[in-house]
Amino acid sequence: MNLLKTDFAIIGDTDTMTGEFPIDTGEAGIEILADEMVFETPYGQSPVFRLFALDGRQVITCRLQGGSLINDQSEEVRRVFWVLREVGVKRIVAPGCVRGVNHLLETGDIVVPEDYINLSPHSHVFLEGNDRLVMEDALCPEVREQLVRTAREQGEARIFKRGVYAANSGSPGESSAELALLKGQADMTGRRLCPEVYLARQIGACYAGIYVVAGNPAAVDAALLNPIIIGTVRNLAVLGKCDCKALAKEMQ
Repeated sequence: MNLLKTDFAIIGDTDTMTGEFPIDTGEAGIEILADEMVFETPYGQSPVFRLFALDGRQVITCRLQGGSLINDQSEEVRRVFWVLREVGVKRIVAPGCVRGVNHLLETGDIVVPEDYINLSPHSHVFLEGNDRLVMEDALCPEVREQLVRTAREQGEARIFKRGVYAANSGSPGESSAELALLKGQADMTGRRLCPEVYLARQIGACYAGIYVVAGNPAAVDAALLNPIIIGTVRNLAVLGKCDCKALAKEMQ
């Protein structure tokens, strides 16, 4: 086992990934290589990581727990991405649950957004150093394409291959007025994606998310995303032709 050559990561949360992931997916070709891994980072102790093999390729994964304060969640994410940078991750897939804003979305639909709106004023979190991040195509088009392709092969839900995610990690839930304000601007809202998308860009990794629409996470079986994310990682090239790595630029 060589952690320094772990190219792929799956970063979920308690709504989308159980403690037995990925064994509970039932997918073939999975072998647990290391478990209960905790790393000391410059920002504190990391969450628990698991390392597994998928058809011979190594994948590192963890569940983001989040906290009652915005800073708690931001610091947790920073610790995670410090670890991902140190182990050399190049491609990151993030499953999650969202609340639909676009009236065309129904509970159980699956969306792979292509853009985002950051409504979390405290989520501009960086690792050490000062970077000016170019955030065009922040959600990797190649990883998104593979997520959509794999989801359509599963054929168990309606798949939307574009949409705008309004990230609102500071809110425990959106009011009717807030949802009305977002209509026409965003298609879904949730408490993930920011600051993850900034940290992924900073470490030069490809990042994309896939989300199931649920007003209440308990209202749908978010595990339906598991075969999609496993199939996506199984088929992703380690190095793509996208510009994700090149778009992290040093601030003058």
